[in-house]
Amino acid sequence: MRRHILACLAGYCVLSIYQTNLTSTAFAADTPLDIDDYVVIEDFATSTLDSLPSGWSWRGKDNDKPKLYAVRETNGQRYLAAQDTGLSVALFKRANWNPQNYPIMTWCWRANDLPLGADERYTETNDSAAGVYVMVSKTFLLGIPRMIKYAWSTTLAKGTTGRRKGIGRPWVIVLESGPEKLGQWIFEEIDLARDHKLTFKRDLPNKIIAIAVLTDANQTRSYAEAAYADFRAWPKTALGHIPNYCASLASE
Repeated sequence: MRRHILACLAGYCVLSIYQTNLTSTAFAADTPLDIDDYVVIEDFATSTLDSLPSGWSWRGKDNDKPKLYAVRETNGQRYLAAQDTGLSVALFKRANWNPQNYPIMTWCWRANDLPLGADERYTETNDSAAGVYVMVSKTFLLGIPRMIKYAWSTTLAKGTTGRRKGIGRPWVIVLESGPEKLGQWIFEEIDLARDHKLTFKRDLPNKIIAIAVLTDANQTRSYAEAAYADFRAWPKTALGHIPNYCASLASE
């Protein structure tokens, strides 16, 4: 059962979710999962070590800023190391999978340092140690991408969902919170179809525009550090049954 409450306070709309269940009831217990039936969104395997990831870009306004991202490797598995000292540079990659066929998204991430006092509800503290953005469609009139941001928040509770008022603001869904799991590789599994319906009140389109990552600490004038690895998309029937493939990273 899912219940939700929408409240708008100080320019921020919060949709608090209770009793969220990620287990798919449509998956029969005796139906084997095809572990090879997934789309590799990004595993950084073709990128040069100690460099920016190939195929990723940034906003024009960030052209002259240092990009504090670099591809690293541990135990034969690549990942993207990220940090921010106040520059707030997001990296984007165009996507090419059909989320109606593959609506489940997974990845590994790790937060090492949280931006002090960050709180995604307010502009003046809107920083996240780690953020994964999914751009799902564009508005009809303005052509602005509709975005969902999955965040590792310094202060907001896990499960908090909300959006600051303003044109083009992403919906923020907090997957991890606080310092308890700092330094640990965490496996994340999300249902894009469910989250898109919950936030934008409509079904997913048949194409994802792009994904993005952002580790930022500019608003709090502090420091943030994180890492990202192995983004994949899966069919609906895989929900709740995908093995944690972040194990090799965890032994770093």
